Amino acid sequence: MKRFSQILCVAFLVAQVRGQNCVEEALNCDDPVPTIFKLGDQSCACNSAGHAGALKFLNSKVQVCLGNEWKTFQFVEDIEYGTEKNPGSSCKDIKDKAVGKQLSNGVFWIKLQGVSGAFPVYCDMDAGGWTLVFKAVSGVDKKIWDTYNSAQTSSESVDAALDVTNKFKDHYKNRVVLNWSSFNPSQAKVVLYTGAASQKELLFNAVGTDKLNWFSVGKLVSSSWTDIKSEPRNYFSIRGGCGGGNCRSFFINRNYGGCGVDAGWLVTPGVWCSWETNADHTKRVLYSKLSTYTDWNVKNNVGVADVLAVFLM
Repeated sequence: MKRFSQILCVAFLVAQVRGQNCVEEALNCDDPVPTIFKLGDQSCACNSAGHAGALKFLNSKVQVCLGNEWKTFQFVEDIEYGTEKNPGSSCKDIKDKAVGKQLSNGVFWIKLQGVSGAFPVYCDMDAGGWTLVFKAVSGVDKKIWDTYNSAQTSSESVDAALDVTNKFKDHYKNRVVLNWSSFNPSQAKVVLYTGAASQKELLFNAVGTDKLNWFSVGKLVSSSWTDIKSEPRNYFSIRGGCGGGNCRSFFINRNYGGCGVDAGWLVTPGVWCSWETNADHTKRVLYSKLSTYTDWNVKNNVGVADVLAVFLM
C-alpha cells in the first residue's frame, strides 16, 4: 500500500508539470511601464515621461526608454587596473589606485603618455611601486653600455626577463629608457641583486633628468656606501671609461694609478686589468662588499652581483 501511494504521488506531480499552461503576456500600453520578465523586441511607444524606464531587447541589444527616445545600454567590462586592456602609467600609479588591495611584486602593464602601445613591466610593489626599466645581467656576452644607450629595447616583452634574477640570460631594457621625459620620474634607484636579494642600493633625485645624467654624484640622495660623497672620484657615470669599443659602465670609481691600485665602489668591467678579466669577474657586475670603497684587486672585498637593476618612480 505504501509503495502504491508513492507511485500515485509521482504520477500526480508529473501530471501537474505536464499540465502547466503557458500564457503569453499581452502588452498593456496604458500602464506607465509594462512589466515583462523576458525582454522582447516588442514595445510601447517611447513618447512620454510615463514610459521612461521601459526596456526592450532588439537586434541583440538591450534598450531603455528615456521618455522620448530609445537608448542602447553600453555595458562596460570591469577590467582590473594595471592589465593589458587597462594599463596604468607607472607601477606607482597602479599601486596608488589599488584602494583596499595589497599588491605583490610582479608583472603589470603600463602605457606612457604620448607613446603608442601598452607593455608589461616588473613592479616592486613592496618598496612602494618602483618600475623596472633596465637590468644588466652578469655573464651575458653583450656590452652593457651599448644595450643601455641604443635606440632599441631589449627583451622588453620576454616574460622570463621580467624579474630581478639572472635566470634569463640577456640584458633587459624597456621603452621607458627611450622615452624618459614621458615617464617623468621623480626618483631613480640602482639595486644590485644576488639570488633576488638586494645587496647594495643607490637612490637618486631624478627630477628634470634624462636617461644619462640622473646617474651622478650631484643627484645622489642616499647609498649603501657611506663614503661616496666624501672621497675623491674619477668616474661617476653610466658610460664610464671607454676605449677601443669597450667600456667600464655604471662606473663609480675612486682612483686609478695602475691596475694594481685601482679602487672604487661599482663597475661593469672592461678588458684592461687582471682584476676585471679573471674568470670570476669578466663580464660581471662588480661592487665593493664593504660600506666604503675597495681596492679592486682585494678579491675578498669584491662582490659579484647577479643583476644590476634600474628602477624609476
